[in-house]
Amino acid sequence: MAIASSSSSLLLLMFLAFLDHGAAVANLSSIEAAVRDRAFQLFRRTSEIVAVDVPAVLAGAGVEASATRVRSSALWADGVNATVPGLAVAVPPRVVPAPFARRVAIVFVRFLGDASSWLFDAPPGYALAAPVVALLAFDASGPNGGVALRALGAPVRVEFRDISPASGFNATAARCLTFSSGGGKAVAAHAVAMEPGPSCVVSGTATGHYGVAVRVETPPPPPPPRPPPVRERWWVWKVGATAGGVAAASFLAVTVVGAVRWRRRRRREEMERRAMCGEELGRMAVRGSRMPSAKMVRTRPELNTHGQKLHACTSTTYCSNFG
Repeated sequence: MAIASSSSSLLLLMFLAFLDHGAAVANLSSIEAAVRDRAFQLFRRTSEIVAVDVPAVLAGAGVEASATRVRSSALWADGVNATVPGLAVAVPPRVVPAPFARRVAIVFVRFLGDASSWLFDAPPGYALAAPVVALLAFDASGPNGGVALRALGAPVRVEFRDISPASGFNATAARCLTFSSGGGKAVAAHAVAMEPGPSCVVSGTATGHYGVAVRVETPPPPPPPRPPPVRERWWVWKVGATAGGVAAASFLAVTVVGAVRWRRRRRREEMERRAMCGEELGRMAVRGSRMPSAKMVRTRPELNTHGQKLHACTSTTYCSNFG
């Protein structure tokens, strides 16, 4: 199935690239022009609803077409009812071509498989549920130019027979789409509710491209992660508190040790500073021993009132009492 889908997409791309004698850019109009040319070749032999033998490249890509030719007077009086595989189109009376043409060729084109997804773009949030259908009209009595079909009475009805409620299709949630092509991929221009059938009802200008779209259900977002159990969270708090206590105790111990060392260092520096600011004592030899001696008088001479000898200590003599 995947190989067949890829092959049809490749054929469609090849046709879009080389249609119109090697034109660089081709779009939906080029495909419909090729279908129109094949349809007018068949009208030389019959005016009934016939299957159009489209080029092999288009047929392999999933493009099918049927066509019929009617007079404008018959179109106004009787309308046209066309039933082709997978499609039924009811054009009621009181329909006129604009601009006017004596004979009108009506072409029904179905874009099957990947042809619809390659050439038509559904609105955001929607996906195509059936092949897109093109209802085209051309002047069959003149230069084969395109004309529009205007319904002045009842609306035109396009019934999609490829989808049904039995296959799970919900017509109440589906939308009928009309497309507008300005070169490249055709985009949805209008979306209206579907009628029973399922079918699309078109008032006013009936020619154009019609499709069926259904809303695409977006998957719900994933649920948020569940919070951890209470016991597991308590274990986490316990570990965090223990680690914080150890860190705080280590910091306090380091701070105390640092403060003690700093205090000791300051005391030692203070003692050294005081020692540097004091006066150094001299040295003198007394009976073979060196003893400190002051450079100034520390004790003034005084009178001994008890009959002892008067003595004095100077910085250059050694005082002793031999009394």
